[in-house]
Parts: sequence; structure tokens; C-alpha cells
Amino acid sequence: METIKVGVIGAGYMGKNHMRVYSKMKGVELIAFSDVNEKLVKQLSKQFNVNGYVGYSELLKNEDIDAASIAVPTPLHKKVIMDVFSYKKHVLVEKPITISVAEAKSLIKSAEQKELILMVGHIERFNPAILKMKELIEEEYLGEIVSLSARRIGPYIHRARDTGVLIDLAIHDIDVMRFLTEKKVKNVYAKIGPKTTKYEDYASILLEFETGILGSIEVNRLTPTKIRKLSLTFSDGFATVDYITQDILVYGKMLETDYKDYLDLISKSGDPKIEKPEIEKQEPLKLELEHFIKCVRENKTPIVNGIEGLKNLEIALNALKSANAKV
Repeated sequence: METIKVGVIGAGYMGKNHMRVYSKMKGVELIAFSDVNEKLVKQLSKQFNVNGYVGYSELLKNEDIDAASIAVPTPLHKKVIMDVFSYKKHVLVEKPITISVAEAKSLIKSAEQKELILMVGHIERFNPAILKMKELIEEEYLGEIVSLSARRIGPYIHRARDTGVLIDLAIHDIDVMRFLTEKKVKNVYAKIGPKTTKYEDYASILLEFETGILGSIEVNRLTPTKIRKLSLTFSDGFATVDYITQDILVYGKMLETDYKDYLDLISKSGDPKIEKPEIEKQEPLKLELEHFIKCVRENKTPIVNGIEGLKNLEIALNALKSANAKV
């Protein structure tokens, strides 16, 4: 198997995790990384026994590197990706693709012209619970989707913030809902709450999909408890997904019986039928990076390519526009 040689640009919270996963992946060699924090560079160079640079220019000059993970602040995405493309290296960039639609389109065009891979790190696409939920939907196990409701809330984490919760958090669930429904978003409505930073820290979003499916998303970085859950209402049942535990609960059809028999049944069982599908739990980031490496090795288009990243960004920005609109 051909060894794919990678570099990581930006070694903060997510970049460091990319380094960890790459360093243990078969058929992959972590060649180098870069960060603006000199102390961190020294620390991680020793930890991973790999070359570290303060700034990424020297990293890009390494002709052995085939691809790079980019985990720098969102406003820097376009410049860094364009620089990486100029050295003809494939890119996986942490979500969102970039800060604006115009920048995203420019990156997509550049990737196409240079015949390079551009993948966007929407990690929940690779969550085993979401992949299992996708299987159940495709099997029409509970009929057709009527609505989806997501909660992505938790405490404020003291690290660099360059966007509000709509682009930082809600974009995850926007992507998942698009993935599960395979429908276009027709309308977006949103309200944003109080700010503890210069960006919104609470938001409530309503997505109206084609065919009438509704999606609601609540996000914040204000609450002490971390919750990452998705509920789905179907024509013939209901299901919940826990992103963190990677568990699904499926509530099936009400049994076809008369009301008296039904009351007798639940008095004995305590609840209608509940199923918990078996799921092989794995680290989503590992699955995501394995997919990226496979695409590089086989020259294939990623599941979450630049166009998919652009669509998610457009919806998130439209939500922000809706929230800021004067009534």
C-alpha cells in the first residue's frame, strides 16, 4: 500500500487531534506540522517525534508531503488553502470551508483547476450513529421523515473564537440534516440570543426543506452541560440519536390493536416498543481522516467536498442574515 505523507497546519485543539490520529494510521506518515505558538511547536515536536515549524511556509516546501490538514482560524482558511494548493498538495480543512460564499467558491474553482482534493471536515457525517440512522432511513424502517430537531449545547470553552455559534456549531447539524434528508433547504429562519463575546453565543434555527420537512436546531455555548442530540419524527415512528454516546433509540409504530388492549399492554410493559440498534462505536475523526486519505490515494471525490461545504456555509450565513434582519 502506498504511504501517504501528510502535514498539519495549525496545532491547536483540532489540529493536535489530527496529528494524533495520523500518527497511528496505517499507510500514513505524519511528516511535519506548523503553528504560530513556538512553545506549542516545541512541545508537540517532542511528543510526536516530528518536525515542527513556527509558520507553515517551510512545511509546504517539503516535496514529500502529499496532503495537509488545515486547522487554523476560519478567517485564514482561504489564504492558507490557496498557499497549500500552490504547492500542489491536497487539503482537508476543518469546517466551515471558509468565512464567506465568495471565498468558498474561489477555493472550489482553484481545486478544480489544479485537480486537487478539497475536503471539508464536517465530522458528524462520520459519526457511526448518524451512519446507522442513514441506513434506517434508506430502508424506510419508520416511513418518511416528517421533522428533525437538534440540540447542540454546552459550556464556553476558553480557546480562540473567530465565529459565532451559527457557523461554529449549528453548521454541524445543518450538514447532518441535509445528509439524512437528501433535500434542499428552501427557507431559513433564525433568532440569536445574548452575547458573552462579540459573536452570538445562542441561536435557534428553523430550516424548511423541500417537500415540507422541517428542521429545528438549538445551539449555545452558555450551558454547563454538554448535549449533542438529534430527534427525528417519521410517518411511522420516532427516533433519537446521541452523538456523544453514539446510541440510537427507535420508537416504532403503535401496535395495531384497539385502545383497551393497548392500555392493558402498556400497563404491563411500561412503554411502547423501543429498539436500540447495534452500532459499532468508533472515533468519527479517525473515520473522517481515513476517508480523506483513501480519496487522496485513489484520487476520488470526498463525501464532503468543497461544494458540500459551500452549501452548509450558505445556509448558516442565511440563518445569520435572518437573525439580524429588522422586523
